[in-house]
Amino acid sequence: MKDELAERLLAEVMEWTSENVANERPSLQAMAAYKYDQYQQFSTGRKFVESLALWLKQFSKNERQIAYEFVKKRLIFCSSAEMEHLVAMAYPDFIRPILLDYTAKESGIPKNYISRLADSQKFKVLRRQCLFLGLSDGAHTDIFRRSNRELSHEQIWQAYEISPEKAKDMLKNLSEDMESILGRKPTEYESCFRMVFLLDDFSASGLSYLRRNPETKEFKGKIDKVYKQFYEAGTNLNNGIEKLFNRNELHIHLVLYMATQQACSHLDSIVRDLFSEKSIKCNITVIQPLSAGVPLQQMDDSLFLELVEKDIYYDAKVKTKHMNVGKGDGRRGFNDCSLPLVLSHNTPNNSIFLLWADPDFYNVRGLFPRTERHRS
Repeated sequence: MKDELAERLLAEVMEWTSENVANERPSLQAMAAYKYDQYQQFSTGRKFVESLALWLKQFSKNERQIAYEFVKKRLIFCSSAEMEHLVAMAYPDFIRPILLDYTAKESGIPKNYISRLADSQKFKVLRRQCLFLGLSDGAHTDIFRRSNRELSHEQIWQAYEISPEKAKDMLKNLSEDMESILGRKPTEYESCFRMVFLLDDFSASGLSYLRRNPETKEFKGKIDKVYKQFYEAGTNLNNGIEKLFNRNELHIHLVLYMATQQACSHLDSIVRDLFSEKSIKCNITVIQPLSAGVPLQQMDDSLFLELVEKDIYYDAKVKTKHMNVGKGDGRRGFNDCSLPLVLSHNTPNNSIFLLWADPDFYNVRGLFPRTERHRS
């Protein structure tokens, strides 16, 4: 009954005839059932069709069709199942080949001899010398752990901050496993991690991971925090974390389950600046890249972008100090990323403001209201 009322409300808002309703209902029901009803930030009892009707109601009569076409043709929704699939394939399809390539270089075994490489002691040693750290809740380290049984649970940790106690546990478990693999007591060199894989779900601009203050030239972001914790541990903290790694050979891999071309370009250049003076190597791997055509384009999306730019569909409260880290006023999302993207657990603030504005806080209603981490 509630679904029928929501459809009736939508038909009233759009001024649809019975024929229009008959034409639109199948696609609406499919979108809602297959994906959009999964959105985790809808208020209790609310579903997609009701949210769509209330969202469209704020527009003028002529604007509603433009907004509705945007939802049908440009909106991208990444479901929980799709994200879990990206998490599950990260190791076997992307990380494991990296380890096999390293093994091939070190052992002299041709890289196309995959079974021989995978069965070799060198590969098993290198695999255990990898540490997997989550950069946020979006890393889904629980799913990553369950999906990859050939990895030890002790080499997967849900956060990038590591306490001295946890570091000791990691080293103890690593040493025990290395003894089992080698059949002897491991050396000090063999009993530390050689690779660190930093896991996270999504990046649109790359600025939260690494950026540089244009005036002070100081780095900020999650990768800088990791760098300082790992590289400066011995000199500043003296808490034993420096024993986790052979910092002369440490190789860091940032693994993003999804990222835009803009984020990849930014991170690829700036990580070199951060690590250029040290012997640490850093690479970026993206499981699902978003092409340059994903952000809204002035040429193709001009009608809807006109709505995005209107003052009536904007609230200056969105322009916080956190939003000021990027360019733009927030209408097109953080750093003007202009994304039409929704993730099932929350809408990124890099998406357009009209998509994620929370009506309980702003004077604008978003289709998929976002729960914000930084709010006054």
